[in-house]
Amino acid sequence: IKVDREEHPDVDQMYQHAHQLLAEGGGWPLTMFLLPSGEPFFGGTYYPPEDRYGRPSFRRILTALAAAYRDEKAKVLEYGQKLLDALREVQQQASGTETSAHLPSDLVQRVAGRLGSQVDRREGGFGHAPKFPNPTALGLLLRSYFRSGEVDDLRPALLTLNKMAQGGIYDHLGGGFARYSTDDKWLVPHFEKMLYDNALLVRLYAQAKVLLVAQGQDVLAQRYQRVIDETVGWLGRQMSAKDGGFYAALDADSEGVEGKYYVWDYAEVEQLVGPQKASLVSRCYDVIPGGNWHDPHGHGPAETSILHVTDQPRDDDEDALLAEAMATLLAARDKRTPLGTDDKILTSWNALLVSGLATAGQLLAREDLTALAQTTADFLLSHLRRPDGQLLRTYKDGHAKWAATLDDHAFLADALWQLAQATQDERYLTCAHELTESALRDLYDADSQSFFVGPAETDGVSLVTRPVSLHDSAIPSGVSVMCQNLLRLAAVLPDVRDRYQAIAEACLLRLGERAQRSPMGMAGLIHALDLLTHGVVVTCIIEPADSRDRSLRAMALRSYVPDHFVWIVTEGKPLPQAIAALFDGKTARNGQPTAYVCV
Repeated sequence: IKVDREEHPDVDQMYQHAHQLLAEGGGWPLTMFLLPSGEPFFGGTYYPPEDRYGRPSFRRILTALAAAYRDEKAKVLEYGQKLLDALREVQQQASGTETSAHLPSDLVQRVAGRLGSQVDRREGGFGHAPKFPNPTALGLLLRSYFRSGEVDDLRPALLTLNKMAQGGIYDHLGGGFARYSTDDKWLVPHFEKMLYDNALLVRLYAQAKVLLVAQGQDVLAQRYQRVIDETVGWLGRQMSAKDGGFYAALDADSEGVEGKYYVWDYAEVEQLVGPQKASLVSRCYDVIPGGNWHDPHGHGPAETSILHVTDQPRDDDEDALLAEAMATLLAARDKRTPLGTDDKILTSWNALLVSGLATAGQLLAREDLTALAQTTADFLLSHLRRPDGQLLRTYKDGHAKWAATLDDHAFLADALWQLAQATQDERYLTCAHELTESALRDLYDADSQSFFVGPAETDGVSLVTRPVSLHDSAIPSGVSVMCQNLLRLAAVLPDVRDRYQAIAEACLLRLGERAQRSPMGMAGLIHALDLLTHGVVVTCIIEPADSRDRSLRAMALRSYVPDHFVWIVTEGKPLPQAIAALFDGKTARNGQPTAYVCV
């Protein structure tokens, strides 16, 4: 049975844990052998077709396991039961055992100081190669800067964002980021592009741009804006589905060669754009005779260059010439053998994009980004949510399927919270509440005060144990985002305030000490713990019907404030029912727009 781990993360999580218990480590492709009732009893990663690399062939493994099951079935069954018992013990421990974590008021600053010390002070990024963007951890540095006002908290994040935007991990022709860099300098990426990375980075670059504008760093802020625009442009050109929504990924390979689609031979560039423009491209993007990189495995195209920023145009004329050259190269690249596309549409990853677009649209006053977020959210709600409210995980070829996971519920509820503010449309806030209720019903265990990765069953099939996941991967953990959703909704919806606050507190206090010990792997939980400590900032703005003054509105919506809820009403008009209590006793003073800030 072949399983797509992105469609069934709970299946992958459970059997990865089993694989680790077998002292085999982890990784993909994962090969697990199960008893008829689903319990694992043996596993590994890659088995070659013939004996090689010191590993037995898949055929040899099959033969040996078939013989063991036939001749020593009792021992195999016993071992399967022991492994299942160990798996259940792992899940119980993962739920957390502490009940009263110490949460200092400067928690995020302490964590950010530790994370910042792990950033490469020359090239940015955490640690050494391979380097991943890790936007959840970088976001903590921005959050810390907001709490402390210390520029030193922000510098490691800006350094990393700058180096990534200049490096080969970023597609300087078409926009968008690759998954990770294989070297310290962000030059040579693993050329695969994932929707989730770019969704999270659109949000992070928008937040960072607002901070740069506030500091008067307008040139760098414009560079970040360009990254956002080019990335969203790439999403529209190569990742958007005809029916709506966005595809999961673009492959790294073209014509069987990784990176061939993206790299350039200098002679080809010169032939396409002419000597003058080719020289400019060479100076600004390091496209040189003989190439600027070498694949150590010998698989990549020889004597080619990966575009990365090495210089800037020196005047407006050069800027225009370079723009013309880059447009020509992009048009030529579009004629190359296209990359393979993973064309499934995942609820969780699309929700991350909705959140990124809605945040960017609100902070940057970009109605086009907000409109794209709204269109994508409406697609998810109409095509991946059944009439009875059940959320589904994946959509392809006109069909949605598989019960949604924790990530799907958590990320979509978060996205709708962001979108509700960007559009000032209460429907999205209502949907966020409904999805949170669904998650509590189907994925929360009150006894262990924890959230499961996936549903109890999918199409009548149940796993032998339900996994719990606390750690971030390339995306924040579902439990961290769900706890943030609970705390935010508790702050604005009186009917659920006490219940949601209690659930989030119980879950986070069980995990707080562990998250503080391992902030790199649990950055999402640190975001949630900081929210638990400081609460939601609620800004209610009342504008007189005849007022044209939008300064308060702009100030509230365009500022970077973590966990900020902004709602604007016109005096005398009906209030949204769900949050009407927030405006009790509040009026526009002296006939002027008035903001009430509750912290």
